[in-house]
Parts: sequence; structure tokens; C-alpha cells
Amino acid sequence: MDIFEEIIAAKNSGTPAVLATVVESLGSAPGKPCARMLIKDDGSTVGTIGGGAIEKKIADEAMPLMNGTEPKLSKHNLEELGMSCGGSMSIFLEPLNSAPDLIIFGAGHIGTALSKIGKMLSFKTIVVDNRPEFADKGKLPWADRVIANDYHKALQDCVFSDTTYLVILTHRHLYDFEVLEYCARQPFCYLGMIGSRTKVAKAFQQLREKGMADQTIERIHAPIGINIGAKTPEEIAVAIAAELVAARSRTEITGLRSTPKNQ
Repeated sequence: MDIFEEIIAAKNSGTPAVLATVVESLGSAPGKPCARMLIKDDGSTVGTIGGGAIEKKIADEAMPLMNGTEPKLSKHNLEELGMSCGGSMSIFLEPLNSAPDLIIFGAGHIGTALSKIGKMLSFKTIVVDNRPEFADKGKLPWADRVIANDYHKALQDCVFSDTTYLVILTHRHLYDFEVLEYCARQPFCYLGMIGSRTKVAKAFQQLREKGMADQTIERIHAPIGINIGAKTPEEIAVAIAAELVAARSRTEITGLRSTPKNQ
């Protein structure tokens, strides 16, 4: 495979990797602008940015970036690296992280619309519902995975991490709380639940009664979504998606909450 096929394969498999691209080459530097090298998490490389000590140096610099999101511009005088060709090179190091999981609990009108938007926003979209007629891959062809099972069983089948996005949109308050309590005790990047302020306040009080710390509860986005005056399921899905994007880009949203009701 060429380097572009390797990049696609790494992203599809979720394998951490860093793409190194020469953005400036001065003097007799061997790597010319736009030369590329992919560094994998096992230290192996594909492609070349000129060979020799500069490639070893860049491969070493890439390793700490593997599981991050921040790129790095690396500038080097080649003589200082012991390369007799001389000159200098600037290399842009870009982590290639796999798409984060967006797990949507509830495949009703809002969940269906959000799963489609989530896929457009480059999330790995997983839809969970305890109603097989709703959690149907044929009705959600764009979803990466569809789980039709009781929520307490389905939760055991989900993988949670610090990069997981969780949205709770089930068709009953009892299910919402069941999923909320479980998810809040797992690692996550974003956790949101639909509902009125009254419903949310009651759910938060129940979490406190079950011993959950306020610090954890404060991380929950509820009522969910950015306040854009959303009325229809599709508009509510857009409001939620906007909040997901804000969380992904670490944007702080203040005072912009909507209060959509469950459908």
C-alpha cells in the first residue's frame, strides 16, 4: 500500500498514527516540501521525508503525539543532527486519531436524525434501543452499529473511554435514568440527556441519593443542546449536534441551553 492507503487503513482500524509532512526545506536538505512519512504507534514508518537522522528524530517526536489531538511544527538544523548535507527542514506533525464514538440511546425521531448528523460530523455512530422495530439497521443504514437489546444489557456491550460521546434520548424517563446513572459512572468526553428542567432536577437529585458526587453531576449536559429555538425533532438534533461539536473542540458554551422535551 502507498502512504495514502496506509493513512486510510490506520484511521479505519483506529490505530494511532502521526503524519509528518515537510513544509519547508532550505539549503541541501534531502526532504523536499510536501514529502510525507507516516509514523505508526509501533514505531514503524511508511514513506520518507529524506532519510537519515532527521527521520529518526521526527519518529521520536511523533510518539508522544499518538493519542493526542494537537499538531506540532518541528524545525531542525540538519548539521546539528550530524547530517553532512546541511540545510534545515520544517516538518508538520499531525496526529491521525480515529473517529470518536457517539453512542445514542434511543432510536426515535430525534435519535434517528442525530445519528445521521453525527455521521456527517465524522463521529463513529452507535444507536441503542430496546425496541427492535426502532433499532433496525435497515432503518439506520448510515449508523456504524445498531444495538437492539434491553438497556441494562446493551450498556454492557458498549465500550466507554475519555473520547466517548453519550446522548440519552430514550422514550421513557425510567430508561433515561437507568442509562444516565450507568453512563455517569463510566469515562466519557460528553454526556447529555434530553428532558425538561423539572425532569433533569429530579434525575440529578436521584443521582445524589445514590451517592454520586456533585463534581460528576456537573459534567452532565441536561437539558441537552444549544438554545436555537428548536421545535421539530430534526431541529432538536441540530441543537444537540452543535453542543457535541462544541465539546469536541473544547469550546465553552455559557448560558445557551435548550429545554427540548422527550418525544
